[in-house]
Amino acid sequence: MEDNVRRLAGTASWCCLFVLLAVTQGIACGDKVLALGRAIKLRYVSTHSASILLYLRSGTPAAGALSDASLQSALKKSSQVLKVVTAPSELDEALSRGKYDLIVVDPQDAPGIEQQLQAMSSRSVVIPLLYQSTKAEASTLAKHYHVILKAPAKMDSYYSALDEGMEIKAKRDEVNVLAKK
Repeated sequence: MEDNVRRLAGTASWCCLFVLLAVTQGIACGDKVLALGRAIKLRYVSTHSASILLYLRSGTPAAGALSDASLQSALKKSSQVLKVVTAPSELDEALSRGKYDLIVVDPQDAPGIEQQLQAMSSRSVVIPLLYQSTKAEASTLAKHYHVILKAPAKMDSYYSALDEGMEIKAKRDEVNVLAKK
């Protein structure tokens, strides 16, 4: 009888120890998952440290995108410098005085700005901003510019487009460094 009580007490002790360890391991796993979630949110803040020029003339279709709060927030959070210009003279002045990684423009203005940047030997990336556009328009622009911003959209899609733009910029910078060697 005494052996049975000891055996039962030993089994109960091991069960309690197992449950205690399982609970603490479960808590640790949850903490790791929470920490992972915080790291993902911070990734966008640290990854997007671009200098962005936003050129939207009034009356162009993309000018309506400025009313999108998600776009405004994404641009502010992803940039060290965010300059907004609305007139061609302001654009010329901004391009001559500053160096920008990304230049977000209306698709109508993109070809002219791209030519202007080539004449200046700038490696800035032109990103057309489509506002309430069709898939056909987006597809056509994406073939030429590789990255486009479509509004209205979710915050993540804005971050992804800006990330792609910065990757293109980094590749252009790398090619330029290799060419100088």
